[in-house]
Amino acid sequence: MIDRRNRRSLALIGFLLLVGGGLSAALGAGGFGKARAHRDVFDRTVVRWWNEGGWESFAVVTAIGVVLLVIGVVLVMRQVHRNDGRNRTPDVTFPSTGTPGETTLRSPALSHNLETDLEAIADVNKAMVGLFGRYPSIEMRAVLTVGDHVDLDGLPACVDGVLARMKTTTGVRPDPVQVTLRFKAADAERRLS
Repeated sequence: MIDRRNRRSLALIGFLLLVGGGLSAALGAGGFGKARAHRDVFDRTVVRWWNEGGWESFAVVTAIGVVLLVIGVVLVMRQVHRNDGRNRTPDVTFPSTGTPGETTLRSPALSHNLETDLEAIADVNKAMVGLFGRYPSIEMRAVLTVGDHVDLDGLPACVDGVLARMKTTTGVRPDPVQVTLRFKAADAERRLS
């Protein structure tokens, strides 16, 4: 939830910087017309400085606009491509010969099934799974929110059992597998004072 909120706020800031940079670059290039360029936007001191600067003032505003535009594009693209450049796994068709009777397995359905299977592990409260790459070379990233009673020694074997069931279902086992654990806040009676 916090990561999603951070991504949203960074995407919003990036979008605002993108729009601000684009508008500044357009203003500096005279994109809003000559009448708009001669109207006072700032106080008289700034206007006087602007008029004394001549073409250099336009160059400065254009440079600032381009820098803000680049920063905005970089921030937005980081949010769009936050999976280290890896593409999500597309839908998989069995058999892939194009003959009648083939079965299509939707990638989101497979991810949700893995999430449900991982949440069935004792004291795993929530699971988020991302599958990347093309079949049969699938990578898996999972974030497990666990309680304070989770068996950390037995957890790898339980995750391995989930991956074995996936191999039985799809014929492939994800490699590499990255599992991140998040610990849920302790119950009020279990907190240290």
